[in-house]
Amino acid sequence: MSQNHPSGGDFKNRVMKNISLHLAATVFYMATRFFLPPIILSRVSLEAYGIWALCFIVVSYLGMSAFGISNVYIRYVAEYHAKGETDKINRLLSTGPAVVLALSVVILAVLWFLLPGLIVSFKVRPELHQTAFILMFGTAATFMLDLSVGAFAYVLQGLQRMTDQTKVWVVTYCIEAALIVGLLFAGLGVYSLLIAFAVRYLLAVAWYVVLCYRAIPTLELHPRHFDRSLLKLFYGYGGIIQVSGLLSTVLNSIEKVIAGAFIGVKATALFDVGEKFPIMASQIASTINAGLFPAMSHLDSRAESGEVVELYVGGSRYLNLLLGYLMGYLAAFAGPVLQVWLGRPDFRDTAAFILACFCLPYHIHVLTGPGSAFHRGVKKPARELFYPIVQGVLVAVAVLVGIRVAGKTAEMVAVTVAGAMVASALCYIAFSNRYAGVPMKRYLTTVLPLGLIPYAAGFLLRWLAQPVANIEGWGRWPTLGYVVATGLMYSGLVALFIFPLINRTERNFLRDRVWRRIRPAS
Repeated sequence: MSQNHPSGGDFKNRVMKNISLHLAATVFYMATRFFLPPIILSRVSLEAYGIWALCFIVVSYLGMSAFGISNVYIRYVAEYHAKGETDKINRLLSTGPAVVLALSVVILAVLWFLLPGLIVSFKVRPELHQTAFILMFGTAATFMLDLSVGAFAYVLQGLQRMTDQTKVWVVTYCIEAALIVGLLFAGLGVYSLLIAFAVRYLLAVAWYVVLCYRAIPTLELHPRHFDRSLLKLFYGYGGIIQVSGLLSTVLNSIEKVIAGAFIGVKATALFDVGEKFPIMASQIASTINAGLFPAMSHLDSRAESGEVVELYVGGSRYLNLLLGYLMGYLAAFAGPVLQVWLGRPDFRDTAAFILACFCLPYHIHVLTGPGSAFHRGVKKPARELFYPIVQGVLVAVAVLVGIRVAGKTAEMVAVTVAGAMVASALCYIAFSNRYAGVPMKRYLTTVLPLGLIPYAAGFLLRWLAQPVANIEGWGRWPTLGYVVATGLMYSGLVALFIFPLINRTERNFLRDRVWRRIRPAS
């Protein structure tokens, strides 16, 4: 078959290669980010770090202003490339960035006037107002510039060249981490984070441009290729995803917004620290979702609906297993993990409570990803609106009841938002299964147990270890030994519980791809 129409085996290998490499790169990214917060907090106050966390709440909302457009690139570049229609890719890339650039200018102008009031609403001390404005506007401007001219990254995804995109990401986030540390020790304080962030994004954009021209030698961006007829893709297909994405982004950071508005910017910092590990784990697992969307778009363009459904079920199964393994230990051993990571008992207990509360919610939230990839891949993005609407209603009701019963505390916000996240995500999974044609019985027996069993293993191990080791008052290094030891035992328990549930194909994969590589070294 031609390069645009690879054989089934070649296509599956490409999808697996894309996902595997991106997964490894994400793990490495998390490793670099693991060491940054303790270094940053040693040079920056908790309040200043809370302001930096607020920057990314603002950025996430701005990012959703072009979220639908980025998905248009991925979906339709995959389709045009599968059909060999390079001329349509030229028109798409000459139209999209022009639309986003105009939108970015308007958004940044509005943000310039709204930011002072926003800063006051988050109870930032007056002496930090200027710092907050510089950080927030600088971060937003960098991000909007990337969205305007960063379409090339999404083109690489649509071309199934995620390996190239991943390489750029790895190099640039390593440069960012090195710059943060260097500038912090140079005495630039919290501004070090903004400078490193801007350098990373500018380098990445330039690199993506070069890679796209190499992948498509006939690629040409020119005003004459601007096609007004393509606007219906951006404001039709893209617009629906836009609304869904905007609602989802608001809800994904709603606990930080509520905590900041009701309690103060320090509470926002506590949630940022407490949710760091669940978010990192969910980002690692989300690499599977990143590979599913372009793959499903490619298969749908070739009318291979059966393959799309099997990809949906298989992706959900492996995603759930990975999420359960990562989150199960974090939920059970939140306190020791934070003690090793931060070494600061002054806010460890509250942060540990938040960490434990949000493991399962982020787990189930990421597990909705294959459903969203399916809806977008088959050109039915309006179905995604079900999820944020249900979640928004549940969060509002839960928080209002929580305030009345328990008052305005960080623990109340964590419990109510976490519960609403789990309930709404489960409803959306059932909704997606219906449209994908996957019986709930099949999902409940072949997918869901793989992710829940690790939690049982984690809390069983915690119960068994408690009488043996009381870590209260332990130092950082003894606690690290405890975390390593319990982590190894946890991995063994999970393997013992999970192995009977995996099928013959998965066992053969483990034997051929994993065990035979480990055995010679043992």
